[in-house]
Amino acid sequence: MDAGQAVELIKSRLSLREVVSRYVALKPAGRGRWKGLCPFHQEKTPSFYVDEEKGLFYCFGCKAGGDLFAFVQRAEGLDFPEALERLAEEAGVELPRRKAPERRRELLEVLALAQSYFLENLHAHPEALDYLRKRGLTEESVARFGLGYAPPKGDGLVAFLARHGVAPEEGVRAGVLAERQGRIFDRFRHRITFPIKDAFGRVVAFTGRALGEEGPKYLNTPETPLFRKQEVLFAYPEARPALREGRAIVVEGLFDAIALHQLGFPETVAVLGSGLSEGQALLLKKAGVLEVYLAFDADEAGQKATLQSLNLELAPRFLFYAVRLPAKDPGELLLHPEGRALFQKALEEALTEVAFRFEEASRGLDLSRPEHKRKVLEALTPRMLTPEPFDPVAERLKALVVERLGLSPKSLEDYLASLRTRGRPAPPPPPPPPIPGNKTLLLELDAIALLLSAPEERFLELVDHVETQVWPPEGSFLGEFLALARKEPRRDYLRRTLSQREEGGRLFERLLLAPRGEDPRLQEKLDHTLARLREAYLQERLAKVKAALAQNPDPPTLERLLKEYQEIRAAIEAERRLYKRRPPPSGWSA
Repeated sequence: MDAGQAVELIKSRLSLREVVSRYVALKPAGRGRWKGLCPFHQEKTPSFYVDEEKGLFYCFGCKAGGDLFAFVQRAEGLDFPEALERLAEEAGVELPRRKAPERRRELLEVLALAQSYFLENLHAHPEALDYLRKRGLTEESVARFGLGYAPPKGDGLVAFLARHGVAPEEGVRAGVLAERQGRIFDRFRHRITFPIKDAFGRVVAFTGRALGEEGPKYLNTPETPLFRKQEVLFAYPEARPALREGRAIVVEGLFDAIALHQLGFPETVAVLGSGLSEGQALLLKKAGVLEVYLAFDADEAGQKATLQSLNLELAPRFLFYAVRLPAKDPGELLLHPEGRALFQKALEEALTEVAFRFEEASRGLDLSRPEHKRKVLEALTPRMLTPEPFDPVAERLKALVVERLGLSPKSLEDYLASLRTRGRPAPPPPPPPPIPGNKTLLLELDAIALLLSAPEERFLELVDHVETQVWPPEGSFLGEFLALARKEPRRDYLRRTLSQREEGGRLFERLLLAPRGEDPRLQEKLDHTLARLREAYLQERLAKVKAALAQNPDPPTLERLLKEYQEIRAAIEAERRLYKRRPPPSGWSA
């Protein structure tokens, strides 16, 4: 079974309506259709529709649309392979694997067994539960985040895995066992265990917090084929529903993340290092996060971690705030009677990225002294030398530098311009071309919607028909569709690919509104649309000829342009006679 067959099998086993209903309260809206409030933008009147028979969803408000996979991608912040893996697991479909499928599954099974062992031991050792209670954690929080306990015995997990048929070498590969001088033993001993989960909520690693004097204080699973600490965030699966609201609170400690969830801040996640990484920032972006509140520890290391996070390549995609904690770390607030109120106040008073950068750059310096002003300017220069033409952080930082360092705007710009000239940074990429809102695009979308609504056995025949009837200009949406259809004629692939384009929303609107089932007048509707589309293409050519005539061309060019003008006008009249000979088929917008 190839990937395309797997996609179709998943769709046949899972109901789009049932999947969407986990996120949206749906009400009947006609035969086979349901509607509800769109989960992708704020609205008071439902404009989000699901058509079970067509397997499509579409929002007439924000223009989000697609199939089962597109919905899960948007709702969960996943890319297509991740959505495919999640839905395949739910549908019980075995996906084709390119390499080492069994090894990954075996590692996940070993980690799941280790988690059950740690949970079992937590409840069997009152001293471990007592420690968590003293830290202020409730039983609900302990259960929700899957905290466990690794007893002091050095071979307890080794024996537990052996009873379940797992060889010690598999435990070493999964990272829960260690090997030294030919002896295999439990990696975690006398430690509280924190399961680290991937975006699917599967345990992929552990962190252990020592309860005794044996160091280190925190011990992590080594990196494995399942686990790269720069690519996961602790509490990400638990926080994802809240992250979709647009705000993330990022902390350093795992206890800190659990504490803030318990205090009522469910959008909290924790890094597994000294600051936010590119991979972790990408997870936040996928979840729809716009604002990031960095609540790292108040010590010098915490402030360095904040600055490191602000300098990520993905950083300009977020609005960053630096939280000044009212305690050493957020976990301490769990034991404070006013802990929630104190942290809420800290969020409200959080420094903007601009204010934090300036404060850190000028810390311990006397801004009345020219040499100290230069130090501040040099520290802030890299952030002001952004290649982005409209970077609000850079512009506000320039304004603050002008105000606080006593520079004129011109002298600052001259200074930055000299550095740009010296370094010759690459120019920013050109902005994407605007989406045409014209008649031509709408007719192209009508034609594509008709092709995608055709019976499977006629799809390529009709693609051939369109190619012989119209000649889409280079770069046109229809031209791109026809090229894709030739390369990969699976309609689910085409819908998924086109949904990534901004024009995709309008296409799904047309697909949702198209008649259900096989349409006996499909060929007639398509021919009518193609005649209108040929006229639209000719009108675009005519506009270019008119623009060239307005430039007062030389006599030979003028003669050629006038001849072309007459030929295009005659062709337009011929197309109009063709589609006006009979009215458009009923039920079709063209």
